Amino acid sequence: MLTLAKWVMGGPFQALAAAAILALLPGFGWASAAIVALVALRKNVNDVAIPFAGAMLVAVLVHWTAGDITQVGTVCAALVASLVLAGTRSLAWSLLALGISSALYIVLVLNLAPAMISNLVDLFQPTFDDFVEQLKAANPEAQSVFEQMDVRHIVLEGMVWVTTAGAVAALLVARWLQARLYNPGGFRREFHSLRLMPAVAAVLALLLYLGQSYPPARLILPCVAIPMVMAGLALVHGVLGMKQNNGPLLVFFYVGLILTTWVGMMVLVAAAVMDSFVDFRNRIQKRYE
Repeated sequence: MLTLAKWVMGGPFQALAAAAILALLPGFGWASAAIVALVALRKNVNDVAIPFAGAMLVAVLVHWTAGDITQVGTVCAALVASLVLAGTRSLAWSLLALGISSALYIVLVLNLAPAMISNLVDLFQPTFDDFVEQLKAANPEAQSVFEQMDVRHIVLEGMVWVTTAGAVAALLVARWLQARLYNPGGFRREFHSLRLMPAVAAVLALLLYLGQSYPPARLILPCVAIPMVMAGLALVHGVLGMKQNNGPLLVFFYVGLILTTWVGMMVLVAAAVMDSFVDFRNRIQKRYE
């Protein structure tokens, strides 16, 4: 990956080729967005326009026409976030910009491409109906819960999760590659110090509560939750990073996170909110000085 990044930074047309080719590979749409974000982090808007155009051309002509409308949003959100990061040098602000961009994208899709959404819903409806029938047969006492499930809402929420998560992966990989090429260790320090401002954390926590309490607002959950989860992960990495040989501890942490899934993510969100007010890393560092 580092060799590819060196080649990409050699010129705009190398970046164009990498962004377009990676966009064509199944499952590597986020990598195409990472190329765009890397150029945006290191160079100016004029330089990033060329690889961005290539990534978007493939996203529209190949993915959009095939029914995958998340790739366009991933590239756009990653670009916005990288430009904010380049301008502010704040990973927290760039993640917030990314979440806002993903939310705006899904709103635009809902208003500008309703036929595409309907086609996706019709495509998934038979599979969804079969799945619900299997769930009803396995859990007869919970039939009323399964009957309330809406395939349209599931499709839309899945789109937002894919778009937001892909853009976050692209942004972090791009920042890591930039640090490896030009500022070794910079990404580690930046990520370990990632912390939400108290007012921002309070607003995000309120939006997260509203999204869980009111079903129509659930589409914003990924846009709100993912930046908060990243802040929680940064807290864990920052605290464990103060210890020597912390590799096994991180392995145990991620294994536990995978096993607990949603519960673990909510714990990270709560930790991120508390850290915004308390600043655990600073307190721990002062204690051991």
